[in-house]
Amino acid sequence: MIKFIRYKIVLLLFLSIVLFACQQEKSPYFSTILKSEKGHLRGAQIGDSYNNILRLENDSFLIDQMEDYLHYEYELDMGNSYTVTYDFSRTNELYEIETTAYFDLIQDANLLFNHFNNHFTKKYGNGKKEEDGYTVWKTVQKKTNTNIEIAMINESVSYGIITIKIRDLDY
Repeated sequence: MIKFIRYKIVLLLFLSIVLFACQQEKSPYFSTILKSEKGHLRGAQIGDSYNNILRLENDSFLIDQMEDYLHYEYELDMGNSYTVTYDFSRTNELYEIETTAYFDLIQDANLLFNHFNNHFTKKYGNGKKEEDGYTVWKTVQKKTNTNIEIAMINESVSYGIITIKIRDLDY
């Protein structure tokens, strides 16, 4: 009986270790950079108006503002930051979002890349690795029947850097 109980305890410990090891690590920065599950990224959706984007972002971090361009810079923590850039058409519609995250540690960039890769794959299906190193997902925005491309690359060499570009392919 005691051997049976020991066997169960050892088996339970083994299964717990296996389950723990199989769980994918999540980036602590993912939620902050994603900001919202709505839209394509940060609550923004291709085709949104200039004023709608101004309402979505924190104006304290607005670095550059022109009639067709908004640029924000955010600090995550010591040595880690990200930028968000929005480009607008002459008709005041968002046609491109670019987010670049910078990290002191390459493993933080790798973790964030994997987390966004899983997020975009769940949302848009399997991405395709392009020759230029970008992983690309394509979708059609149902409301406007616009072809959208989501492209992401991990350019980490001596420090971590991840870039995500979301753009209107019909623009």
